[in-house]
Amino acid sequence: MLRDGTWQEIPARELVPGDIVHIRLGDIVPADAMLGNGKYLLLDESALTGESLPVEKKSTDTVYSGSIVRQGEMDARVTTTGVNTFFGKTAQLVQTKLPRSHFPAAVERIGNYLIIIAVVLVSIVFVVSLMRSASVLDTLQFVLILVLAAIPAALPAVITVTLAVGAVALAKKGAIVSRLTAIEEMAGMDILCSDKTGTITQNSISIGEIGTFSGVSEQDVIIAAALASKRESNDPIDMAVFSRYDQLAPHPDASSFETLDFVPFDPVAKFLKRIYSGTIG
Repeated sequence: MLRDGTWQEIPARELVPGDIVHIRLGDIVPADAMLGNGKYLLLDESALTGESLPVEKKSTDTVYSGSIVRQGEMDARVTTTGVNTFFGKTAQLVQTKLPRSHFPAAVERIGNYLIIIAVVLVSIVFVVSLMRSASVLDTLQFVLILVLAAIPAALPAVITVTLAVGAVALAKKGAIVSRLTAIEEMAGMDILCSDKTGTITQNSISIGEIGTFSGVSEQDVIIAAALASKRESNDPIDMAVFSRYDQLAPHPDASSFETLDFVPFDPVAKFLKRIYSGTIG
């Protein structure tokens, strides 16, 4: 980072707004910052947004703490740090106490109703005992048994154990339950809405069905895509292409072709281009 006109390395926790940091390939952005000198950055913001594809950032754009640099390098001026960053505020939202769900409230209402009923029954028992001149000791014993039987003292424990058993069953099927009450809430759900990202996806890209023109095979498409990509770029799309390319047998060695010109992927034009010399086949 640049502080007092001198470049130096310090822990991220010591950054303050106004510091200049240099961000490059492989770095984790230490704080929210505004980009300055440099051409562009490709950032992996999946930790914040769940989006697998890297996001391109240019000068005057804001980068967020916790993002990972996949391509490029730029200088940036720190704007916010710590809990005031976008990532910090998100973490605080997770730690905030959630409102009580329907299930615990319903259980509490059931308990309150049973307590009220027990109080009414105890009052009736005392009145009847006084009218019949029954023994006070026998009446107290009967009331104690009635109260213990009417008030569900073990109900919370029984419900917790039941939900825990359900959580174990879900875990065996690959579902992680963060809150036991979520089991009941999910069971009472009518509609589940989710976008294309989120925690129910694998945060990875793979090649599915390939559409080709007449006279062009799927293998030709994969080879052309591999020749137009760079394995060392660590780009998610390039990695998906080479994952499928490595499954081809046999396939040409992409490194054996001489690159004459290479234009990296542009999110605006939505294509990349490589001109090479060599023959496939």
